[in-house]
Amino acid sequence: VLVAYQNFTGQKVNLLKSSVFFSRNACDEVKAAVCQVLNGTEVCNSTRYLGLSMGL
Repeated sequence: VLVAYQNFTGQKVNLLKSSVFFSRNACDEVKAAVCQVLNGTEVCNSTRYLGLSMGL
């Protein structure tokens, strides 16, 4: 999904500045796998951008 976004918009996602927010329904194994693939850090609170939740 991120590669498709980058190709479509011409913008690059900076994974060093990225974090991941999960719903409380996501299991720990999925959280760990996604964070490992994205080299991201899990955050406890979802942030908002232009009034929309940035949660996954």
